Amino acid sequence: MNKVVSSFVIALLLASCITPSIRNWPSEVPRQSLFISAYRADTENQLVQSERAYLEWILGFYQGTLIYPTGWLDVEQALLERSDAAAKEELAARLSELGVIIGSEWAKENDARLIDNRMLALWGSTLQLMASSEQQLTAIELMANDIDALLEGNLRKEDIVEARYAERLGFEVFGDF
Repeated sequence: MNKVVSSFVIALLLASCITPSIRNWPSEVPRQSLFISAYRADTENQLVQSERAYLEWILGFYQGTLIYPTGWLDVEQALLERSDAAAKEELAARLSELGVIIGSEWAKENDARLIDNRMLALWGSTLQLMASSEQQLTAIELMANDIDALLEGNLRKEDIVEARYAERLGFEVFGDF
């Protein structure tokens, strides 16, 4: 019996190390109140996901997880490091806005969300392919428009693919690598 209890305690402790703490909200992540408002606005998701679980997924989006160690903050930092000094402020603001929109939807329960992991990977890699700040801003605008259309029901998840961005942003698609 002690072995079972010990195993349970160890598993609980490991889970607490893996799950982000929403009590000490990191200052580099946008205000928690933004995401609480987004959570409370979606009554359907509230039926299948707790507010705590939603906020934990928000932190995972921004900070990364064990499975996906690169979070939105890492993407922002990488892009800002290579941006022109003149465009840095605008780029930072647009990336922050885009992160809130994407994270608010992605953090929902799998069956309730319209933005999935495939899209996150696509958008992150597309942004990193853009060489100049101007190209990055153009890509952010295109992604924001697509997200709006997706959330309004005017664009299907299946339409958000690499070829869509390659065509509109002028980069080459290398197939199924």
